[in-house]
Amino acid sequence: MNDLLKYLIYILYFLIGVSLGVWLLPDLFSILPVDFPVFLDNVLVHALIGGILFLLLFFWTVPKVESLISKGEGMIMNRNLPEIIFATLGMVIGLVVAVLISLLLNTLNIPIISEVVSFALAVILGYLGFQIGLKKHTEVLEILPKQNVKQSGERVQGQKKLVDTSAIIDGRIIDVVKTGFIEGELVVPQFVLDELQLIADSADSMKRDRGQRGLEMLKTLQDSGLDVTVQPVAYEKLDVDQQLIQLAKEEDAALITTDYNLNRVCQVHHIKVLNVNELSDAIKLVIKQGDTLDIMVTKHGKEEGQGVGYLEDGTMVVIEEGKNLINKTVSVEVTSVLQTNSGRIIFTKRES
Repeated sequence: MNDLLKYLIYILYFLIGVSLGVWLLPDLFSILPVDFPVFLDNVLVHALIGGILFLLLFFWTVPKVESLISKGEGMIMNRNLPEIIFATLGMVIGLVVAVLISLLLNTLNIPIISEVVSFALAVILGYLGFQIGLKKHTEVLEILPKQNVKQSGERVQGQKKLVDTSAIIDGRIIDVVKTGFIEGELVVPQFVLDELQLIADSADSMKRDRGQRGLEMLKTLQDSGLDVTVQPVAYEKLDVDQQLIQLAKEEDAALITTDYNLNRVCQVHHIKVLNVNELSDAIKLVIKQGDTLDIMVTKHGKEEGQGVGYLEDGTMVVIEEGKNLINKTVSVEVTSVLQTNSGRIIFTKRES
């Protein structure tokens, strides 16, 4: 793709040189105090000389122009279709306003000032229109009338959500999304996918297992039929947290993560965060003293005579005199609930 772009730039430079050669060389030959051969006084020769000279003089700028075009392409590819449409529409409106003002300026009959001001207006108003259309497209969409009744099978669209590496590896996001509690498009930026690949290729076996699990979870998420896309994003250095924050700002997107520190940084930047851990804590079963539970005793406790079981969410349940009940499901009564840094511990006794 880069080679094709480079060849296109060469062709563009040559055509610019051809145009300049046809336009300038005849006058230049007539001014210079040198008698040129007759065969040089030819449009085709002028065009060929102009094209070759322009290529030779500005050949060194091709890599810089190629880099600028690639960056511009990356910026456009990172935008969704409504953003591109509204940005283009804003630029067109800005240019139309510039033309109308220029027509008024032309009535002053001041050629130089009119031409300079007209050009400046076209650049400034075109740029402003582009930026306004790009930044304010969501507000325009909110003003437009919305259809309340959705066709069968049509998804209700919500805010775009960027999925972090930690949330993909964690895997609980798959079940949460399948329930329908999270609406809108789920986006996995390219740099998140690249980080998963880097972790999966790690020499550390634990990291490698986590990375491979993340790739499997992502494949499961895509195969589930949900609205999940991998978004190509051009970047120079793999700094996932910073790039997620920047992309969320640019696209007014929310962020799905289990990373506590990233969550705090996003709050500083006023970025909406959907933390899977916080969701898990919020939907935990509310248990208080006196409640009864059916629990399967799976192992011995730390204290003499205790048995231990677990709720579906992983909460530890300690059963008094439950040592001899291993591999049995029993009804127990909650005596107390202890909240620790690692989670809740529920103390129970056999229901009388």
